[in-house]
Amino acid sequence: MVMTDAELARAHAPILYFDRAEPFLPSRVGYSVFRAPVDSAVDPRRALAGPSPLSFDLPNLAAVVEYGVWWDWDIQHLYELEAAWVYVGTAGDVLRVEASWHGGFHEMRVRGEPPLEGARPILYPQPGKHAFAPDPAWFDPQEHYVEACRDRPGAMGLHVTPLFAGRIRRAAGDDERVREYLQARAFIPAFIFDQEFRIGAEHLCPWPELEAWIPGRVAELAADLAAGREPGSPASGARTDAAG
Repeated sequence: MVMTDAELARAHAPILYFDRAEPFLPSRVGYSVFRAPVDSAVDPRRALAGPSPLSFDLPNLAAVVEYGVWWDWDIQHLYELEAAWVYVGTAGDVLRVEASWHGGFHEMRVRGEPPLEGARPILYPQPGKHAFAPDPAWFDPQEHYVEACRDRPGAMGLHVTPLFAGRIRRAAGDDERVREYLQARAFIPAFIFDQEFRIGAEHLCPWPELEAWIPGRVAELAADLAAGREPGSPASGARTDAAG
């Protein structure tokens, strides 16, 4: 039986283990399912076509499920979008997992195999910054990952990524308000990754839906800060539902 795109996305949705002190969890996850080479929908800095580690040349490959994981906040800026790619075989098995890491991407492997719980990848987001790792050992030496969370919250203000250039706009004072909001949430990572977040059907939506929602969400959060409201609070009128 051939699974639908939504069924594939649910079956292979990553399980995320956050640092115990992490203040920001994701709320929505957009997915795409590729059955032939095509450019990434989430990350314009990479392509699914051509001679790259993300390739359709794997034996018995049936599809690549791409996930765009959305957070309202990164410890250094307003909004965060990270990506994961799950290569699914014709038997429904996971052949490879890749995930984003500070403008690039890596294959997720532990002792030579994708880190899995059943058919679902296990990923460890970097404290505060959320780049994905296959194992907490990636965050050694730990002191390298403390500065952004403890000393530099809000340093990037309302950060506009290339994907949303021209669709998300920064107004006067936005950077300063974001910086003040995040400085109040400075933390020191515990480097104990026991805060579990299982991406489920309530978080998932097709990527075009999430992509269309994001500019308005950023505008709402920025407007809340400008009005002195808690960002995303129900009283602001901002959407807080996960599934849209």
